[in-house]
Amino acid sequence: MGLFDFFKKKKNVKEEQVVAINEKLKEILESLARNEILIKMDELEEVVNPWSSKVGGRPFLPKSFVWPTFTYYGDGVTRPLSFICQINLEELKEYDKDNLLPKKGMLYFFYECETLTWGFDPQDKEATRVFYFADTTDFVELELPVELEEHNRIPEIAISFENRMAYPSYEEFHIYNDSEYDFEEYDAVLEDLGVDLEEEEVSKLLGYANIIQDEMLTECERISRDLYCGDSESYQNTPEALEKEIEQCAKEWVLLFQIDTITKDDFEMMFGDCGKLYVYIKKTDLENGNFNNISFAVQCY
Repeated sequence: MGLFDFFKKKKNVKEEQVVAINEKLKEILESLARNEILIKMDELEEVVNPWSSKVGGRPFLPKSFVWPTFTYYGDGVTRPLSFICQINLEELKEYDKDNLLPKKGMLYFFYECETLTWGFDPQDKEATRVFYFADTTDFVELELPVELEEHNRIPEIAISFENRMAYPSYEEFHIYNDSEYDFEEYDAVLEDLGVDLEEEEVSKLLGYANIIQDEMLTECERISRDLYCGDSESYQNTPEALEKEIEQCAKEWVLLFQIDTITKDDFEMMFGDCGKLYVYIKKTDLENGNFNNISFAVQCY
């Protein structure tokens, strides 16, 4: 065998190995695929009914609803949360291919936009709230609190929904699988699966987060433990055992909601520097329709 033939054979072997690696990764990612429901904002479309799914405006809620507030530990000031979004679940059910959400009622998301807390501090918990009501009888459009600053009053924007398959970002992959791949290999396979790696502004329900910095699932688990466990027996484990336990439990958290920069006319609500607000929930809570024990994060560039 000549030298040229030797290197050609070596190159072919390497290419075959790369193909085999990519095919294995593709198989793993396809097994992890989830349905996500894209939220498409249309500032030119009119919101038809008070109970329609929408971003901003006045929420459709019980007359007796107590508007959520957050007392910021940095200055001690109590502020009302901004109304971010309401989802009419009957409008959504045809898009919920995995049957994860309730089939009727309304789902609401609020966030305190003045202090823009990041979420990964137990003291941040009340800065984001999620409410679910199965029965909307006698609901009305509520006025926004007078204390809510004008620049935190999100204008009403009509929304529509689309389905798409989602796959975990490279930063999150290790939560679900201990195989090791480099970043370029991973992105190449995602592109092969039809993922637009250049897509920046994405708002959605379910699926996987479009991560800007690092995975958030382990932090959700840590914050949950700090809030609800205190000095539980899990903290008697060695640091190594505790980290392993946290990473194992992290996969029980799933993305519930993600929203990007909100714009309409001359209004703009940005979460940090071109960032996103992410809301997570445990699988068991989602199955039981319990939206009280959520975790959230804000990431930006």
